[in-house]
Amino acid sequence: MEKVDIIVIGATGFTGKHVVKQLAAFSKHSTYKTITWGVSGRSTEKVKLLLKEIAENDVDTSKILTVISDVKDENTLSNVTRRAKIVVNCTGPSTLLSEYIVKACIQTGTHYVDISAELYHILNVYRAYHKLAEEANVLIVPSCGFASIPTSTGIILMDEHYKGSLHTVECYVELHIPRECYFGGRNKALVHYGTWESFVHELSNMKKYKNLKKLTFPETQNEPLPRELKKSFFHKHEGKWWFTYPGPDTEVDFMSQMYFKEKMGKKPVHFKAYTTMPLIVHFFIIIPLVFIAYYACRLKCFRHLMWKYPGFFSFGLMSHKGPSEKLRNDLKYTFTLTGKGSDSTDKPYTVKITGSDPAYHSTAAAVLFSAVTILLEREKMPKGGVLMPANVFYNTNIVERLKCNGINYEIVDVDSQPDNVSK
Repeated sequence: MEKVDIIVIGATGFTGKHVVKQLAAFSKHSTYKTITWGVSGRSTEKVKLLLKEIAENDVDTSKILTVISDVKDENTLSNVTRRAKIVVNCTGPSTLLSEYIVKACIQTGTHYVDISAELYHILNVYRAYHKLAEEANVLIVPSCGFASIPTSTGIILMDEHYKGSLHTVECYVELHIPRECYFGGRNKALVHYGTWESFVHELSNMKKYKNLKKLTFPETQNEPLPRELKKSFFHKHEGKWWFTYPGPDTEVDFMSQMYFKEKMGKKPVHFKAYTTMPLIVHFFIIIPLVFIAYYACRLKCFRHLMWKYPGFFSFGLMSHKGPSEKLRNDLKYTFTLTGKGSDSTDKPYTVKITGSDPAYHSTAAAVLFSAVTILLEREKMPKGGVLMPANVFYNTNIVERLKCNGINYEIVDVDSQPDNVSK
């Protein structure tokens, strides 16, 4: 049976196609030319169309392993996972589909990365499969896309170079949305429907996640929050108003810090992220609507309405067609992470991470180089388990790989430190 290094499952979906196209592009690079790979999807016709698109970019598709499978069919799924060293899961919503793939990977001894941002799913997988994955020496690494690779790698970089004992990290996340999309509208979509579907699942499961977190980490419930992180929901910073970032990054980092504390005896680094909006009027429109949706999503009928009419509920920013290439490339992002030590005399340390097309190009680069880093630096990682990105990539060169592929890292306001730090 032919076996390859990496197989992309869900390769014919909107995000999966971007991952496969990037994989095809970088596999022509001399550094990664020896990496073998394949694709998997449910539809033979869609897989053929994907290979035809790739072939138009001078890629020899005869060397690409193709496997047709349904993730809910145990037999066809295990036929996929046993034929790869690492599976890149691009299916969704993760809440409905990813557990099947995780289970199959553990059974066949295959490492796993995904692009999930669904916290309830991530914590459920951790509770159900961490010990099994650890015993099988298999790495199960969720949240390896735009959520939460930039923040995880930023904290890794900061922790390795900080002069002192890193105690807190604050992260300001800014999406630089194209002006023509400020108020949505026809043909102004920035995100594909698949992301919207997962978002609705996440809203409906948020209360369950909070309860499950209390059960999983009861010892942390009464820990005091460092003073510098005690900010009101809205606060002003460098002339802009910010509020708590709704992405999974803070919770994913929390889980990684719990692992570092348990396995390495490291003192936890406290992390919190914030974000802003282009115009003040957005604060008065979008945030109240999100709170309404949060409570309304507990009703099955309302969830189905949100899934049925994504354009209406998102002001046209989500669609089944997805964003145009121009809008994707015009959407930029900046993560500004500032770390402080436990000693008040320690100098703050700032890492800035920038890029474009967060949902697709950057997500594809993040998840692919997560897989490649496991492939090339496995000996530097824990033996197995359901682990967060920071736990797996702590001693690796993932930052250098990402810097060469569209995600930029810069160290600012630090004495005697260069702008770009090699690890």
